Amino acid sequence: MRTLQQVAQLDPHWSLEELVQIANELLPQFLPEEKAHTRVREEVTPRLVRHYTSQGMLDEPLKEGREARYTYRHLLQVLLVRRLLTEGYGASVIDTLARSKPDPDLEALLQGGAQLTVTPANPALAFLQQIQQRQPDAARQAPFSPPIVSPPPIPSPSPSTTQWTRLEVLPGLELHVRSDFTLPTTSQEQQNLLQHILRILTSLASSKRRSSRS
Repeated sequence: MRTLQQVAQLDPHWSLEELVQIANELLPQFLPEEKAHTRVREEVTPRLVRHYTSQGMLDEPLKEGREARYTYRHLLQVLLVRRLLTEGYGASVIDTLARSKPDPDLEALLQGGAQLTVTPANPALAFLQQIQQRQPDAARQAPFSPPIVSPPPIPSPSPSTTQWTRLEVLPGLELHVRSDFTLPTTSQEQQNLLQHILRILTSLASSKRRSSRS
């Protein structure tokens, strides 16, 4: 399966049918896995893209003669609208959000590297509001790199209610999980979390090697 970063390098000018095809190919990466059977997860269709455009959620398509053409930005907008609907945001909240944000912000919202500062229609589905902000320096150095995902910011519980679960992953490797930790819901965010853990372990191994040589 192609990634968003691979598609971004193509500088595409798709027909409506081509846009729909690539949107459906990428969409599962950005939707919560537990929503697999909800209506919002139905495939994107040309009719749906036209509807989102008429509602002001997407930019108008470009024109090449009589043909409508869609770009990478249109793809980001379609994916984000579908993501927000699945997360429980109403159309009145989404409205012009996808059109008002620059492409890097749309990417960050999709990949878990930015915070959405609106109230969702369903507070129980507010994970987008709990994602850590992408650091500006890192974004300039690698604008299409997957952001690092940290656990959602949740008010610290009192010592009497804090519970930790000890999980042995491999011999010599354990995870300690606090009771209020929320697992990222999409495959993209889960992959980012795994990469973050791997970077921490790699850094630890490098530090040990340096210490042993000194």
